[in-house]
Amino acid sequence: MAKRRSQSSEPNPVVDPWKWAHEYLSIVEFNNLISSLEKDLSISIRINLLKSNPNNSIGKWEQAYQWASSSIPFCDSGFWIAESSTLPSRTIEHKLGYYYIQEAASMLPVELFNFDGLDHPLILDLAASPGGKTIHLADRTMDKGLIIANDASRSRIPALRIVLQNWGVINQAITCMPGEWYGHAYPDTFDAVLLDAPCSMQGLRTSPSHKMRPITENEIQSLAERQFHLLESALQTVKIGGQIVYSTCTLSPYENERVVSRILNKYPKEIELEDIQHKLPLSAPPITHIEGTQLQEQVKNAVRLWPHIFGTAGFFCAKFIKKGAIPPGKYIDARWKNLNKKGSYLNEKESHHLTNMISSSYGFDLESIINDQSLAYWEYKENIYLVPSRLPYILPELPVHSMGMLVGKYFPKGLQPSHEFVSRFGDLFTENIYILGNEHHDAWIRGEDIRGIKKAEGLTGKILVIRDASGRNFGRGKMLPNRLKNMLPTRLF
Repeated sequence: MAKRRSQSSEPNPVVDPWKWAHEYLSIVEFNNLISSLEKDLSISIRINLLKSNPNNSIGKWEQAYQWASSSIPFCDSGFWIAESSTLPSRTIEHKLGYYYIQEAASMLPVELFNFDGLDHPLILDLAASPGGKTIHLADRTMDKGLIIANDASRSRIPALRIVLQNWGVINQAITCMPGEWYGHAYPDTFDAVLLDAPCSMQGLRTSPSHKMRPITENEIQSLAERQFHLLESALQTVKIGGQIVYSTCTLSPYENERVVSRILNKYPKEIELEDIQHKLPLSAPPITHIEGTQLQEQVKNAVRLWPHIFGTAGFFCAKFIKKGAIPPGKYIDARWKNLNKKGSYLNEKESHHLTNMISSSYGFDLESIINDQSLAYWEYKENIYLVPSRLPYILPELPVHSMGMLVGKYFPKGLQPSHEFVSRFGDLFTENIYILGNEHHDAWIRGEDIRGIKKAEGLTGKILVIRDASGRNFGRGKMLPNRLKNMLPTRLF
């Protein structure tokens, strides 16, 4: 059994991550917690709704990879994988973004949003990187909502871009601004805001992306202060009637319940905390008092996932509804280059020509998707992108770092489709398809070219959609005179 750390006499002692478990859990619950932590955390995946139907896909993957799966009770597209002959991280489906490996508890925040009646919601993910929840937002809106994925750290932007590319999200734009900037720059603008706040990550379970480390009281106080100001910015930038979900992967009440209580006390008439307990099949009550101090009454409507409740890492969620106006935040001078001003949108004639080119090459009706998802073509340095058509009209001065999806690159003989485009839409193509034999699957997934294969007439020199006999998408390939060139991106290996 884990033991409490001894109290330190230092002015800035290290916080005991077990303190809250000892203080707030009964003996039975505490023993259940210890037992749950002695077991390995099952791998959990969330299926890409833009590319797959979970009801069909999970059965195929269970058979192909000998998976033993079970549903995550609060996420219809989420599954635990308890056993496997092939690890979920090793499949072609994972490489092409048909599912995302994500800790189960972190699937809850996005599931709390209600997008009913919002056909094309404007959504802000205020601290988005590495992007797991951003792509979940795209799934919840079927890529019809415009998502602004922001992260204040420039070093974290590349990881965010890769996740969005691999998932195939088009209605998105990335910004790299302080989260507090939005409360001043865009008050009363967004339909929904997600704040998965930077935190101490004291969730009592370790993983490669969430490693517990010693953390001091001063650090936690500093984090809590920043979390409060980020949450305030989220409340300022959302419309009246809009939704804000606040979440962390820590069990420290100073970063969770107390932050929520503090913001409720500051804006008692302007916001309310929605009761989300019914979203879970088991009770997950929050802490309602800290060291003898009673918190604001509505805090009871939040949820706290101790690891033993669902067999997850520790997690916290709260959902706010904005009921009244909140003054905009203070001005923050944070300038960034706006990519919108570098490229240009294709005119109607150019767009029609490009759509016809794609249709004649791959038998794919892209026009209906462009209309359904409110998209437009945009050209930058000979690359053609699909981008949100609404972006320059509703957020004209937004300092965009990147946006949309790369469709491909223009060459004298036509368009070379991108990996992202083929990964997202390749299942819908009906022309220029090559079926790869079973004996070549492993080599292809390793990124190798395939030699000594039978060439189909008329395909030499063309960019092809590669599939296996069962119809699985294997990405792009180019038929050369002496081999099938593998065009999977090197970042996948």
